[in-house]
Amino acid sequence: MYIVCIQCKLSANSPFNRSKINSGVFFRMQSTVKKFWFFILGLTLFRLVYIYFLPVSPQEAYYWYYSQYPALSYFDHPPMTAYTIWIGTLLFGNTVFGIKFGAVLWSFLTNIFLFKTVQQALGVRDEKNDRLAFGAVLLYNVTVFAHLYAMLSVPDTPLLFFWLLSIYFFQKIMLTGKPWYWLLAGLALGLGLVSKYTAAGLLPAFFVVMILQPEMRRWFKTIWPYAAVLVMLVTFFPVLYWNAQHNWVSLGFQFADRAAHVKKWQSKYIVQLLASQLALLTPLVFVVLIRLSLKIKTFWRENQKVLFFFLSGIFLVGGFLLISLRSQVKMNWLLPGYLGLMMAAVLFFYEKTKWRSKWMKIGIGFSVFLILVMHLLQIIPNIPLGEGNTWSGWQDASQKIYTEQQKLGGNKNCFIFANSYKSASLLKFYLPDQQDTYAQNIYNRPALQFDIWGKPDSLNGKDALYICTNRHEYKKDLKYIRPFFDSVELLTKFKYRFAEKYDVRTIYCYYAKNYQPADH
Repeated sequence: MYIVCIQCKLSANSPFNRSKINSGVFFRMQSTVKKFWFFILGLTLFRLVYIYFLPVSPQEAYYWYYSQYPALSYFDHPPMTAYTIWIGTLLFGNTVFGIKFGAVLWSFLTNIFLFKTVQQALGVRDEKNDRLAFGAVLLYNVTVFAHLYAMLSVPDTPLLFFWLLSIYFFQKIMLTGKPWYWLLAGLALGLGLVSKYTAAGLLPAFFVVMILQPEMRRWFKTIWPYAAVLVMLVTFFPVLYWNAQHNWVSLGFQFADRAAHVKKWQSKYIVQLLASQLALLTPLVFVVLIRLSLKIKTFWRENQKVLFFFLSGIFLVGGFLLISLRSQVKMNWLLPGYLGLMMAAVLFFYEKTKWRSKWMKIGIGFSVFLILVMHLLQIIPNIPLGEGNTWSGWQDASQKIYTEQQKLGGNKNCFIFANSYKSASLLKFYLPDQQDTYAQNIYNRPALQFDIWGKPDSLNGKDALYICTNRHEYKKDLKYIRPFFDSVELLTKFKYRFAEKYDVRTIYCYYAKNYQPADH
């Protein structure tokens, strides 16, 4: 029996059998990686087709307007989104597809580095670890926001990628100890800041990780972390330079102005925020992340990989949750922080959760349902969503407004302005000649980037078409407008309904004669 066992052992360890075993692992590993690539490539192809049928959102139209006037930065955001849209429209023209193309590309890259970051954390390439990496990608893609922000060209879309890329390179430092990864981490974080100021939320996370982990503390005595900060600042410097040239208006708007509107402790803002996060994450992921946060005592010392991912997100998410106790927090501000939390959740719960249980299947099914509903809502014409529908009617109304302008002598004699930067941007995009339009700056009211662009002297003495809607947030500003013109009278209005039954939007067109800004 002993001889037989020895023979079996030798046979199992023979080069031929080792080759067979390794080949089996290789092909199984390749199978999981292939599934990942089929999933991501299929999803990306679907999105490239789907965005062809979408309308442009007001925010996207505004950032597209940015891209028509390239600059180092802009009033309310750094320039990465404008540059992305500029490239997309250079390739595909000033079309909705051209505007949204970059968002699909950023999402594609985000999914790739989400997979690679979890792979890298696990070290050994085997079937189980590849499944974990793919699991993180799947968990991310059962959230509504992963799909929504894969088709919206807004600052959050490149931010998600550079946030994750910063985590990837910082983890490289932890795993390899190679100093040049500090420079790449600094570059990634700098590009994150060029996307959106929220990227700064990673800095306290990285600092705390360096404090908690002994092998990372040694870096404080070297030049490399400080070199990384220098690279980050150099990358971000054009935005700082633009701010300095414009009286720090962008940083002031995002930080000082918002701080000035902080109110007393109250519950309504945090309730609104949690409700929005429940919808964006879906109930499944929302519950998973809450469970993860409650389990922090069991992993903060035992599992450094999980702790790192958790810390990379909790400062941003937790910080905005605290702010929401005293001020309104927009639903998208927390999104980058969820990337690290989801990676931590997959690593922590993989062995502890029955992923094929009845409740998990129900949660996944409901998440997929919400994602499908989100996709349908965007392509159904004039869908009645109350003030949640921000896009319906503008393409049609812009053509009709252009016709009215031609009757009044065209753009040479009559300019177009609106009482919202969003409305003005939508008008510019959909007008046949994509002429410049104007916002509240025409009547000396705050208008974000339109204040930077200003109002040309050539408008003096011209007539105008003033455009506004019946949306609550865009109240008609006639009392502010009338002093700037000899007369302001309703010319026409355009009503949009769903199924000839539900009112969706009314767009008003006023004729204003003889613009006189000098007297005000």
